[in-house]
Amino acid sequence: MPARKPKNTWALVLSGALAALLVAGTVALDEIYAPIAGVIRAAAVLGYLGVFVATLSSNYVRELTRFFGRRFVQVHHFVSVTALAALAIHAASVAWNWRSPGVLLPSRDTPQALALWFLAISSLAAVLRAAIGRNWRVVHWLNYAAFLIGTWHAQNLGTNFQHLGVRIVSGLMAVAVVGLFIWKRVRTRRARK
Repeated sequence: MPARKPKNTWALVLSGALAALLVAGTVALDEIYAPIAGVIRAAAVLGYLGVFVATLSSNYVRELTRFFGRRFVQVHHFVSVTALAALAIHAASVAWNWRSPGVLLPSRDTPQALALWFLAISSLAAVLRAAIGRNWRVVHWLNYAAFLIGTWHAQNLGTNFQHLGVRIVSGLMAVAVVGLFIWKRVRTRRARK
């Protein structure tokens, strides 16, 4: 079977450019008191969008493979790794700004740090899926929990998420992620029967 010829790479580039413009526009909504605040906000919004897109993409494996002419995992992991890197930059920048690496550890004061750890564990499960076996998918479901924790974090602490329009959109994104999770489980259960 001949190798698939990559196509529609322009869509990835255009999507990345649009995401960057959306992030820049969202961050520009508020006054930035220091450059580190801009980095914190931009990385947070970019990572948040990336986790959302990576989560939704898992429902369109065939379509994305056909569209990009590449294995789904390549496209999905590109988006996932970019999102995880952006969120790591966000967390590291917050730790730097507060002069406290403790904000990276989940606690009663920083429960949102759990989202980053969930994403890291979920990503590790995907990398080690051959060693873990079929149960790697269950660990990978932590992405859904991470997105919901991230939404709670953004809505409660995110400066840019205090705008009504951004709050509504992020709330709808969270509902879409929960709906997708339930729909996929129901569809899988029906297929088994």
